[in-house]
Amino acid sequence: MALGNWFQSKKNRWAVDKLHQSIQAHALRPDFYYEGGARDNFSGRFEMTCLHGTLVFRRLRKAGAAGKALSQDVFDALFEGFDEALRDIGTGDLSVGKKIRKMGEAFYGRAKAYDEALAEDAGESELTTALKRNLGVSEPEVARFVRYVRLVEDTLSRHQDEQLLQGEVNWPRLP
Repeated sequence: MALGNWFQSKKNRWAVDKLHQSIQAHALRPDFYYEGGARDNFSGRFEMTCLHGTLVFRRLRKAGAAGKALSQDVFDALFEGFDEALRDIGTGDLSVGKKIRKMGEAFYGRAKAYDEALAEDAGESELTTALKRNLGVSEPEVARFVRYVRLVEDTLSRHQDEQLLQGEVNWPRLP
């Protein structure tokens, strides 16, 4: 039985790594960062990672217990990456834990705002407000990001559960 758990955790680790890398790579795409787009700094990249992570986690929740477990593991991997990034930019060891805790609180706040803004009964203005506030997107560009988020939601909804549980995401481009 223990050997079966080892293979399962190894398979899950592969999916975790694949989803983590996919979220990070897509959130860091240069076409999000331009004048009027997302802020091109550590904070802006964190915000784009929160957005993409939240969108994937929303979809994984619909994949049952396995999706929820994978979502938590990917969340943990994202924050291990944030910890490493903070250390790489010279944040002192004593400060890293406090900053990671604040980043975790910020992530949950963003996730809640996006969940509410993407609820079936939510108006378009809720998503617009959340994107402007969190990403710093300018008024002329916010509609483009709203369309993008809706496109990601639609794309993820068409993914099969098994595809996501294997760490596969096909991301659309920013329209």
